[in-house]
Amino acid sequence: MALPRDYRWIAVGNVKIRNRKNAKHFAPAWAIADLINALKDRIKRKATRRFYAKDTRMMWCEHVDETNDYYHLLLQVGDKNVTGVSFIDFKTSNTRDIEKEEDEGGHYASHIMIQKTADPCGRHLILIEKVPGIYLSSVKDHFAWACRDPHYEKVAQDDDGADVRFRASFDVDGYQSKTIREALKTGVLQDVEFISHEENFPDGLDEDGIIQEVEHEARWKVKRRVNEEQAKSIFKRIPDFIKGLKGGAAHTQIFVRIKADNGQIKRTEVRHNGEEILEQAFVQNEIVTDFDPPLTQRYEKFRDDMIKKMTDLANGLVN
Repeated sequence: MALPRDYRWIAVGNVKIRNRKNAKHFAPAWAIADLINALKDRIKRKATRRFYAKDTRMMWCEHVDETNDYYHLLLQVGDKNVTGVSFIDFKTSNTRDIEKEEDEGGHYASHIMIQKTADPCGRHLILIEKVPGIYLSSVKDHFAWACRDPHYEKVAQDDDGADVRFRASFDVDGYQSKTIREALKTGVLQDVEFISHEENFPDGLDEDGIIQEVEHEARWKVKRRVNEEQAKSIFKRIPDFIKGLKGGAAHTQIFVRIKADNGQIKRTEVRHNGEEILEQAFVQNEIVTDFDPPLTQRYEKFRDDMIKKMTDLANGLVN
């Protein structure tokens, strides 16, 4: 996937480091600094590379820095399951193909910022430069892998005085931004999408080995600006509509898409409770633009201009 030279989308979320949910009462506390120390130690030990997706992908972090308020990471990913690239000359229409070798893969890099201080729930603001393979859930997986090593476990004594080892777990969730009501004031309601799930038993049997999950999709296309009353009228029809879907209300997902003035289409899953949909929120994504020199697909080191733009964005969210 080719990346634009002059802008990037930034995923905004929260990261929390914690014990497993079933951890005992004597489990030790974790801090975001434990993650940073693990990443730095992996760099020192040259144990940074994580292979996954049947060894067709590789993710690693070899650059960690910090300021007074934020940690900075340069996360990189390689993906063997990509094609070569093709370029066309806009003047002559001549095409140039560049094939990749069997053991080569696409190489992308992403700036990541984590706020040092946590909110009252123990969550730290995290900003992720979105590139292929690097997004909220893949960053969560990499953090969990980075700390999944005896070097970074903690030891605490149980009630009988015996040593028990503990490993960190992570939550990485999207930062909730504008409500649907707010987004509709300036945006265009694109559509409402319904995906219902049902279990299909081909031969009237119910053994797990032959159960098939079937998806049914329906979509209400709108593609126009609507006021609040019009939106309420549309959303109030949802509960009755999903009753007729094969999956029923309990097995139907509902998504709302709104196109913003800058062209970004925001999509979020909503609960089917009528006009209360207006109060539900999107996961926040922001855009940073105007880079000189142009952005590249990967970086050898941190780009000061990207760090500055992401810091301004983060400060605007927390102040």
